[in-house]
Amino acid sequence: MISQQSLTPCISDLFHGLFKQKNNLRKYILQPHIVWTGSGREALRQILLQLDGKNIAVPGYTCHVVLDAVERAGKNPTFYDSSVIADVKDIEKIITKVDALIISYNFGFLPDIERIVALCKKHKVILIEDCAQALGAKYNNQLVGFFGDYAFYSFGISKNIGFCGGLIASKKKIKLQKTKKMPLSYLMNTIIKSSVHTLFFHPLIYRFTKKYLQEELEKNHPPLAYKLPRYAKNVILHQFKRYNKIQRKRQQNAVYCVRELDRIIDFVKPIEKSDPSWLYFVIKTNNTQEIMHQLQKHDIELGEMHTFQALSSNLPKSLDIENKILTFALYRDLQDIKKIVKGIKNVCRN
Repeated sequence: MISQQSLTPCISDLFHGLFKQKNNLRKYILQPHIVWTGSGREALRQILLQLDGKNIAVPGYTCHVVLDAVERAGKNPTFYDSSVIADVKDIEKIITKVDALIISYNFGFLPDIERIVALCKKHKVILIEDCAQALGAKYNNQLVGFFGDYAFYSFGISKNIGFCGGLIASKKKIKLQKTKKMPLSYLMNTIIKSSVHTLFFHPLIYRFTKKYLQEELEKNHPPLAYKLPRYAKNVILHQFKRYNKIQRKRQQNAVYCVRELDRIIDFVKPIEKSDPSWLYFVIKTNNTQEIMHQLQKHDIELGEMHTFQALSSNLPKSLDIENKILTFALYRDLQDIKKIVKGIKNVCRN
């Protein structure tokens, strides 16, 4: 069975984590000030602790850890309606009520960020870019993460570069609130996952191991308010050396999927002038359960992304998209991509 997921770390990355690595961040992260954190959600919390204002605009549809971070920072969320890609018109409705705006690049897809920047400047609202799934994405040939006052990134196991940890990039120098040392047990667990994922997700084995992935996706995850160990930084930096190849593979697979699935099934498409990170290919359908069930007969698994939720009950776009999403990771061999696409075509045409 072909899994919904595919990860980036390899044994070489884990080995090179033992040695100091060249800092390759500047190719993809342009803000002048950079600080490592224990996770992406902790990066957001630390950003919010820098702010005097209490009212934070939060997208109605995104990963629930965004809201968790806002609440743990003692801030008040003000939700704006949003699908996978935020619409400036929905942000305009709440912009005068907030001190800062979080714009989430869900699954690596970008909104009209230039208009959002102009809106924030007009109303003197601080802009925070959620780049947790958008490392290397561009709008109008400009890397995301440089448009706002702050940006945060995640290097969680399933992200653009996967292992653990997060990062803050900002125009102003920031001082982090003190955090605890990352538990050795958590780091070792991440090393083990990174070591065995190729075997874990192998098509001949995955039908037996997939229940463990479901358990991992459904359990509650801790805030991860830790310092990031030097070893973890080295593993991440070593992956940065080949991130252009990782990104190119995702983009090439995305081009194939877009071409082959156009008019076969609805999916999230990039807006004009945007170049997504293409972490996932995102299908939109009213028949998620039926499509998943039929694809499993073809030994293909798609993901429902349960961590991405409508965060408020009175936002129609957010509620509408919450149960329409199916995804599969794009960092994989073209052979597997072709099998997935063929399976989707067969299911949709029958």
